Amino acid sequence: MFHKAEVIDNFLTVEDFKELSGLKLENVNQDEKKVYHNRIFKDGTIESSCMENKTIKRLHSNYHSIAIKILKKYAPLKAELYQYSDFHIVIAGSHFSFPIHTDTPNKLLSGVVYLTPEKNFGTTLYSVDKKKSKNIEWKQNRALFFSRTENTPHSYKSDSISNRITLIYNLMTVDIKSVCRVEKTFFPYVYLKQKINKYLLKYFNINF
Repeated sequence: MFHKAEVIDNFLTVEDFKELSGLKLENVNQDEKKVYHNRIFKDGTIESSCMENKTIKRLHSNYHSIAIKILKKYAPLKAELYQYSDFHIVIAGSHFSFPIHTDTPNKLLSGVVYLTPEKNFGTTLYSVDKKKSKNIEWKQNRALFFSRTENTPHSYKSDSISNRITLIYNLMTVDIKSVCRVEKTFFPYVYLKQKINKYLLKYFNINF
């Protein structure tokens, strides 16, 4: 069985899609990725590396109600833990591949919007035992959302032809202990796993 996920076509407005697809980004090597970090906090504070502040404010205004509704649908208790939103832009080289993994617990709602090019590989979801998989087919301006747990494995890769550019739209928290209470998981285990996975990804491109 696959974890619950929401797929929304034409997620961004035409204006927002054109602006994000047209951002000037540095090129990357074919087997590397670069993440441009952009976020907005509940108090309106903004951190940006590739977008103007007004763009981040507009994105938050346009889509927060949609994202929080999805979070309340799949993990209503997590909605109370929301503290800020990520609007990261990720450019993955044409041969880049990210292994099967579960997202870190600070991500209350994980979201990806496919930007450019017209054709590439989408995100792949896996059953809990990782024996079955299904790919959320790449389509420009298609969004995929889910609320992570320790049983939400997924992966992504480029198509070996073109760079893969996406918007990562996450609802976030820093209250990991409360997330663990909601998910009924053991905080020390989750914390240790998160630390180990950083090392494994950096040096071996694997996850456990």
